Amino acid sequence: MSSAQILHDVRLRAPYFGNGEQATLLRYLDPDFVARFQQDVQKQRFLQPQFADWTQEEIHSPFDSKPVLRLPTHRAFHLMCCEVVCERFGRPALDPARITSAGFVIRRLRDGREQAWILEEGEALGWRDTDTGLKDPDLDRRLCANGVLHPRANQASYSGEQTHPLHVLDSTDAKGKRHTLLFGYVPLGGFYYERDTQGLFDAQSRQEVEDVQARSLPWPFGYRDGARPAWRTDDSVQVDEGVPGKPLFELLRLLVNRYHLGEAGREANAELEALFADIWFYDDSRVPAKLRGEPFDERSRERIRGARRFHLTTYLQDCFARGDNNPLVRWIIEQEDAADRAGGLDRLGQLAPLPDPGGNGPLTLSLKLVASDAEDIRHRLGQRFREQTLAQAREIPLPKFGQGENDVYQILPFVRSRNDRGKEQIQWGDVHCRSLPFRVAAPLDPEASRPSLIPMPSLRDLKRGLAKGAAVLTPGDTFDFINGLKLKKGASEDVIGQGPKLGVQWICSFSLPVITLVAMILLMIMVSLLNIVFFWLPWVRICLPFPKIDKKG
Repeated sequence: MSSAQILHDVRLRAPYFGNGEQATLLRYLDPDFVARFQQDVQKQRFLQPQFADWTQEEIHSPFDSKPVLRLPTHRAFHLMCCEVVCERFGRPALDPARITSAGFVIRRLRDGREQAWILEEGEALGWRDTDTGLKDPDLDRRLCANGVLHPRANQASYSGEQTHPLHVLDSTDAKGKRHTLLFGYVPLGGFYYERDTQGLFDAQSRQEVEDVQARSLPWPFGYRDGARPAWRTDDSVQVDEGVPGKPLFELLRLLVNRYHLGEAGREANAELEALFADIWFYDDSRVPAKLRGEPFDERSRERIRGARRFHLTTYLQDCFARGDNNPLVRWIIEQEDAADRAGGLDRLGQLAPLPDPGGNGPLTLSLKLVASDAEDIRHRLGQRFREQTLAQAREIPLPKFGQGENDVYQILPFVRSRNDRGKEQIQWGDVHCRSLPFRVAAPLDPEASRPSLIPMPSLRDLKRGLAKGAAVLTPGDTFDFINGLKLKKGASEDVIGQGPKLGVQWICSFSLPVITLVAMILLMIMVSLLNIVFFWLPWVRICLPFPKIDKKG
C-alpha cells in the first residue's frame, strides 16, 4: 500500500442539529456559555427557534445582509460547532480516541481572495493572502493530508496562520445515534503592529500627508494659501538685524514644538539638522559696502561668506543647550501671547527680535536664504512629517477585525486524527463545512451595544459613612499643589512657583457615591451644551420608569 494513500478517511461537516449546510455559529449572552452549550446539546435545545433566528437579529451592516458578530465587550460570546465523521457507508461518528487535536482558522474574504492571519515566532504579522490548499498551520507539525512529515525547511507545506482550539464533545441525537462534535470559542479581538509601514499607505495617501505639511506653513516654507508665487527679493531675508518675519516665526515654532530640532539625541532630525546647517546668520556690518544693496542669491552668497557668524542648526542647538531656560521657547511663547492680544498673528505688528542663545540680549544678525534653500526646506519638512507619521503607525496597534466594506470573515475548521497505521493526519473542512460569512462589530457600534445597568446613589447616601471609596496615592509635591487650590482663584502663584518638594506621600480617598453623582452631573452638563449645537439629545438619553427589583419571591 502506498504511503501517500489515506488509510482512514474522515470528513468534517455541519453538526446534526444545524442546517446541514455549514458549520454552526452560536451566540450566547452570558459568560457561562460553555456550560450552557453543553447543556443545550444534552437537552436537544438547538431545535428550538431562538437558536436558529439569532442571526436575523444581527443583520444591521450598512453594506449587506451578513450578520454582524458582537464583541465580548458587548457581553456576547460566540461558539463555532461542527462534527467529524468517518467517510464510509452510513458516515459513523469518528472515535474521539483517534482525535489528537482540532481547531479552526479565521479567514478574511476580500475581493475574491482569502487572507489568513499570519504569525511569525508568536508575533502577528496581520492578514496575508493565502491559497486554499490543505496546509498544516502548525510549523512544528507540518503534516500533509496523508500524515507525511515535511522537512522544516519546506515552508510551502504549512501556512503559519493563527489557529484556535476545538474541543471534543461526545453526543447522542434524539434517535440514539452517536455524534462526535467539535466546538470552540470564537475570539473576536486581537491586534498587530504593522512592520511594513511603507506599504501601509498608498502613494496617494503619502502624498496627501506631505500636502498637509505644506499647507501648514506660509510661503516660502509652505503653500498655505494654495498658491506658489515666484521668488521675490524680500523672501531672501527672513531675519533682518535680529527681527524675524512671520513665516520664519511659524517655521521656528514648528521646528521647536514638533521636532525639537537642535535637542541632543534626536537622531530622526539628522537630515533636517544637515539642511539647516547651510542656512546662515550674517553680520551685516561685515558685508562689504559695495555688496550691501545687491539681492541675495547664489552668486552673492559666496561673495559675503566672510560675514557669516553661525548657521541655524547651531543656533537651535545652543538654545536647547540651556535646558529648561531655552530662550527660544520663551520667545515663542511671548510672541504667541502678543498675537493672541492682537487678535491673531496676521494682525500683530513687528515681532520682537530673536534672543541671543548666549544670554546677551536680542540677536542683531540677519538670516538669509535663496530659492533653492526654501525648496529644500519644503521638501525635507514633508519627508520628516511623513516619517513621523509612519513612525507613529509602527507603534499603533491595528485591530485584527475591521469594519470596512471588504471586511468579511469566515471560519474554516480542521481536525488531526490517527489513521489505521497510527500516523497523524490532518483534514480540513470543505466548502460545506465552513461557517456562514460574517462581519465583526466595532467596539462602540450602537447596534451591537447592550444596556448596562449602573445604579446611581441616593442623595441621602452622600453623607453616610467615610470617604473610603477610590484611593489615590499622591506624591508630596502634588498633594501640596492640590491642597493649595483656592475656590474661584485656582492655584496661587506661591504654590505654583515653589517647584518640587520632598515630603511624605498621601493617600486621598474619595466617596464613590459622590464620584458617581459628580460624573453624571458633568455628563449632563456637557450633553446639554453640545445639544445646543448638534441637537442630539434624543439619541443620547432615554428615561423610562423602572420598578424596584424585589428578589424575595
